[in-house]
Amino acid sequence: MNVFDDLLLNMLVLTTPILLCHIVWLDRPGPINFNGLDRAFIGLICSLIAIFCMSHPFFTITGNHFDLRIIPLLVAFLYSGIRSGLAVSAIILVYAYYIDGPDFLWIVTLSALLVPFILAFIVLSNWKHLTPKVMFPSLLAFISALASFCMTMLYRIGSFVSIDSTFVLYGLLFCIVHMLTMWLLSYLIVRIRENIAMRQEVQRSEKLNVLSELAASVAHEIRNPMTVARGFMQILSQSQVTEDKKLVYTTMVIEEIDRAQNIITNYLSFAKPQAEKLEELDVSSLSLKLSNLIKPYASMRGVEINFDLEPLLMIKANNEKMIQCLVNLTKNGIEAMPSGGTLQISGFKKSSKVILQIKDNGIGMTAEEVNRLGTPFYSTKNKGTGLGMMVSYRIIKTFGGLIEVTSQPDQGTCFTISLPSI
Repeated sequence: MNVFDDLLLNMLVLTTPILLCHIVWLDRPGPINFNGLDRAFIGLICSLIAIFCMSHPFFTITGNHFDLRIIPLLVAFLYSGIRSGLAVSAIILVYAYYIDGPDFLWIVTLSALLVPFILAFIVLSNWKHLTPKVMFPSLLAFISALASFCMTMLYRIGSFVSIDSTFVLYGLLFCIVHMLTMWLLSYLIVRIRENIAMRQEVQRSEKLNVLSELAASVAHEIRNPMTVARGFMQILSQSQVTEDKKLVYTTMVIEEIDRAQNIITNYLSFAKPQAEKLEELDVSSLSLKLSNLIKPYASMRGVEINFDLEPLLMIKANNEKMIQCLVNLTKNGIEAMPSGGTLQISGFKKSSKVILQIKDNGIGMTAEEVNRLGTPFYSTKNKGTGLGMMVSYRIIKTFGGLIEVTSQPDQGTCFTISLPSI
């Protein structure tokens, strides 16, 4: 039983770094490429595992230790490069001299024959281009273990130590264990890399799909005002159009072109945000500017705006972007009350947060509509693009804040903005 316990312990030590490497290292975004520091780290891990395997052989026969030191050596050569493999070989030799003493000469002889054999086998086979990436390392481990066992037999013959059937049986078991262990490790490594590559491909496909949908939506949204503008320009080209109608049509053409320009501006603000210059800002001081910008539009729709902001609501933000976000949200609140109503804008400080609330008593939204707010080109308005809300979410996120929405159909909506206070 001790043999199996030690063997399982060795296999646990061999497999654990691979799984940890997958969790904290290979799982990072981007392609799987190892730089010099990564390869040095792999070499260090393989060296430590080799030392552990040499310190805990899974069986011993009349002074000969059978361990799995070849496995981390092969992993270093195959998956980290020749330099890492040679470094692991050097560390194995140093530690072998420390624990074996007089028998060190045989270890050096074995390494002098085994390492060039491994290198030649790897180079000549061009193994990375082979389809069975699991069977090749397993075969290499079996051959390396067999070579090591043969050298051990020569050592016993040279030392006039008898070789019986039990020793040969254990030697064959030693080779098979190496082959199966290397098969397991190679299988784990290959499957982990395939899964990561597949996941990255799925993510890339999803990004391309979102990009194509976004581009199609932008084209569709821009085509609408351009089609309207083109129709009015065709009417203006006719001679029988009166001067009054020309003025009306020209005004409508300009409005449609401005709408197309706003769509492009909002899209660029979301798709390629600029680095913001943040400064100390008192949110309560923005109420006057916001009132001047939005009250004419509110009066035209019969909406009354009430401000209730505490003084000195200090945050770290960009003045223009903050105004843009508040205008977008208040404009949405006004448009949610087609029959008029009251828009309540309040602000207060709660613990370490500045809270802004924009509340209307309009048509409200369902839970599904609330969940879809801020997604590309989703809007509850007939002519809306959803870009204004999307940009508002991005602005608040840039400032380290969060937008929460609570709404009930026919009971109004409340947008709650929380930002870190200073």
